Amino acid sequence: MFQILFQLTLLVSALADIIVDIPDGKIRGHEINASNVSFYAFEGIPFASPPVGKLRFQAPVPPEPWEDILEANRSGKCCISGYPDPSESEDCLFLNVYTPPRNITKQLPVLVWIYGGALLAGCSSFEEFAPGDLANEDVIVVTFNYRLGVYGFLSTGDDVILGNAGLKDQLFAFQWVKKNIAFFGGDPDKVTLFGQSAGGISIGIHIANKKSQGLYRAAICQSGCSLTPLYQNDPKTNAYAIAKLIDSTITDANTTVQIRDFLQNQSVDDLSPVIGIVLEVENDDAYVTDLNFALIESGNFVRVPLMIGTVAEESLGQYSLPVEMIISAISYDSDVKNLIPGSLTPLPGTNLTEVGNIIKEAYIEANGSFILDLAATAELSSTFFVRPTFKQAELQSNYTPVYLYQFSFYGTASENRTIIEGAGRTGHSDELPYLFNITAIPLVTDADFLTRRRIIRLWSNFAKTLNPTPDESDPLLNVTWPLVSPSNIQYLDIDNTLEVKPNLRAKQMAMWNRVYYTYGQQPFVGF
Repeated sequence: MFQILFQLTLLVSALADIIVDIPDGKIRGHEINASNVSFYAFEGIPFASPPVGKLRFQAPVPPEPWEDILEANRSGKCCISGYPDPSESEDCLFLNVYTPPRNITKQLPVLVWIYGGALLAGCSSFEEFAPGDLANEDVIVVTFNYRLGVYGFLSTGDDVILGNAGLKDQLFAFQWVKKNIAFFGGDPDKVTLFGQSAGGISIGIHIANKKSQGLYRAAICQSGCSLTPLYQNDPKTNAYAIAKLIDSTITDANTTVQIRDFLQNQSVDDLSPVIGIVLEVENDDAYVTDLNFALIESGNFVRVPLMIGTVAEESLGQYSLPVEMIISAISYDSDVKNLIPGSLTPLPGTNLTEVGNIIKEAYIEANGSFILDLAATAELSSTFFVRPTFKQAELQSNYTPVYLYQFSFYGTASENRTIIEGAGRTGHSDELPYLFNITAIPLVTDADFLTRRRIIRLWSNFAKTLNPTPDESDPLLNVTWPLVSPSNIQYLDIDNTLEVKPNLRAKQMAMWNRVYYTYGQQPFVGF
């Protein structure tokens, strides 16, 4: 492997051309110097053919090789989102490779990023996710686009449009990395996936799917995981509804082939968003055919080491104004049945008021009010992310090493969050500017930059050694992050300091276990 590496890795000429030769053709990168960090960037590399025409809604296929040198000096266009923008395109399956700025004499570990955005928005552009200080940690970073909304998740509920094209784009990108990353100096056997929100959920899908076996050796799920439910209830009905909105003459009597052909010929401006992962019909080309919970619980998944965590108060990313938190509190107070999560399908005959009261009493007094305890409202509203994260950490620790964290640091990225007395102060996505240089959220304070150095060291250590704190003498970290066990769920609190803490949500998690296993129908959709 090293012979191949030395023959085919970076070719740096006297004219400072940075050229890589992969099976599809030659690629010319460029050097970037930003914020006292230098690295090589190879941007806008096509990893699949443009998914247009007959390829719309279908699984990705390989790109056509190119003869001239590909000028990889800018990110490719973003995929069309649920909020269309002229800068977006269906021709969007591009990836970016960022490497240290020197001749590589050993194969480096690789971090492959999957962005969030509810499977409806997001992009891997340099402005969104520049590798920043990660480039100083002797790792290679890969970011890529995947199809979103209707383009990535439409399904006719059969094998005409199986669905989950966006997830299959992700899998295709992993396969590209496995095949090509050695040419950039990366080690194809030391790939770590990391992603946030819908990116973390996506990684959870891949972990639960043996078809992804061998493409990575570790994973990091940030505010989203295998057990976070993000499924479509009735994809066929969704597909027909989109077609009917465009042409009112379409009825349920139309075949799914007709629906596919019709939608493949529509303008991008006419297609409504679709959100959610699909359970595909059994087919050789299907990817997601089973719910994740039973797979994780039984150990029937890709058994790789896992880092997993949330921010201190996920709901602060959902509520931009205090009045929105108050509306949720009023809803909870008006009917305790509103406390029951959508991922719980109650057993027939279940007394839903009884279940709602059990949930309520884990957060406030039986006669208390959420409107008078907005901290409890925030905590309960955050459980869409927190509950599945803690449950996956518990279940997966039966089979693989698991490290659990909470990002609590209140810095520049959190300054515009709603402050709820008694609640955490960091909201959904607030950790991202500490991993990447995000143009719209520049860091300012010394504490900001110290936190960035720490979180990047933890993440890159994990990619290199499968242990985020392998060196007890590292003065930057000064902590040993313990593994989770089912009976001892400790986590690393990432704040102004790094501190190992016991499971402060033990009471709530015991309640959720009771509710799901006593009142819920199995197999669980999520947790």
